[in-house]
Amino acid sequence: MKKRFKKKYQNMSLHQKLRYIILSLALPLVFCMIAALGVFAYYAWQYREVTHNVTIGSSFNLNFKENIDLKMYHYSVSSRQQTRLPVEDVEEAVRIAQSLKATTSYKNSRQALLNVLDYCDNLKSRMYMLEQTEDYDSRQMQLENNIYVLTNLIREKMLDYIYYEAAYLSDIGKEMIHSIMVTIVCIGGIMLLVVVTVLQRSFYFSKGITRPIGSLCENVRRIGEGQFQVDTIEIDDYEIAKLDTGIRKMAERISCLLQNVKQEEMLHHKMELQLLQAQINPHFLYNTLDTIVWLVECGMNDEAVRMLGDLSVFFRTMLSKGEDIISLKEEVTHTRSYLDIQQVRYRDILDFEISLPRELEKVCLPKLTLQPLAENALYHGVKEKRGKSKIWITCCQEGETVVIRVRDNGIGIAAERLEQLRKALNNRQRIGFGMSAVQERLLLFFGEPYGMTVTSAYGEGTCVQICIPISEKFQPKSENI
Repeated sequence: MKKRFKKKYQNMSLHQKLRYIILSLALPLVFCMIAALGVFAYYAWQYREVTHNVTIGSSFNLNFKENIDLKMYHYSVSSRQQTRLPVEDVEEAVRIAQSLKATTSYKNSRQALLNVLDYCDNLKSRMYMLEQTEDYDSRQMQLENNIYVLTNLIREKMLDYIYYEAAYLSDIGKEMIHSIMVTIVCIGGIMLLVVVTVLQRSFYFSKGITRPIGSLCENVRRIGEGQFQVDTIEIDDYEIAKLDTGIRKMAERISCLLQNVKQEEMLHHKMELQLLQAQINPHFLYNTLDTIVWLVECGMNDEAVRMLGDLSVFFRTMLSKGEDIISLKEEVTHTRSYLDIQQVRYRDILDFEISLPRELEKVCLPKLTLQPLAENALYHGVKEKRGKSKIWITCCQEGETVVIRVRDNGIGIAAERLEQLRKALNNRQRIGFGMSAVQERLLLFFGEPYGMTVTSAYGEGTCVQICIPISEKFQPKSENI
């Protein structure tokens, strides 16, 4: 029997095996839940019925005796307030007692209700006897010795009923607790047996897939490392065998597509580079033109002409006849024009100094390398610090490397923000459009170990250092794309 089950289990698909295990756990769990809910529902129904009976009995007993006694007194003295016997009140009491009897199962409680019914019948008989009595004194005697006594007995028996029901309610609570404990123990035992059985069956299920899955993971790891030649795995399960076939086919396709992807990425980066280089800050243009208009209106024509010249140089370098690569001299001229324009607007807070040795003027680099860094230094360093600050741009040669530093004594960068900036630059992530664009272009054209580094101290200033090779002609490093 066991061997037959094992063979049948091995022939199942993964879906069937998993469904079988789930059903083995779910069905006993559902059964236990239904049983527990049945027990709880039974005792909840009993509790509700007894509570209802106690409420009805208490409500009945609240005013019954006083109401009947008062009405009978007025009737016995021939008062205009009561011209008829209160038989309807007694019949209503009988109806209430019969309804309670229908929902009462406790023996003592039912006996108390039977006594109430007998007393109610006796009360009606005594009412009719009093009705036939004409003598005033005899009526009062019957009222005292019969009516009042019977209403008091009815009240006492109803109190007995309420007491017995309350005691029965306490017994129900104790019995319910006991039944709940027994149910919990039974459910716990059943669930323990189910868990042991499911674990045993899960062992066979996991054993059949963990080993081949481990081999598949190893193949995936090798593919992730660039090793696209993977071995075929011997697998009995159909789904895992199909997965192995798919992984091997995927490895073959990845190997074929990798070269195409590299070429497409290089073209993409070149297009992105052209887009970044073509961007002009409209606010800078608008503010510059507004400043020129203001200078003309104030009669400062020489300053306006000089500013127009700087703006002309700025845009001439931006266009640079469509070239992406310009000389360091052109880039410095472009940056100087930008700072000259900004110095007119921020003459109270901005000063700058640019140093470029003659022997480095023909060194080539991507255009718009220094200007974005000077813009960052102005807006995020100089403007954020009170008082006048200065920007230094220096170029020097260190071996076969040209080192360009854009330094300011502005507000600086907080330590946490500086760490985020460094990580983003190292991982080629976008954090700050200007600096990210510069870093991407430097790595695109020069590759490692060239690029940009940032040092800063909050309250003291920031220094951005660029390292590029000494070359008047170069091509982009496609292997770094």
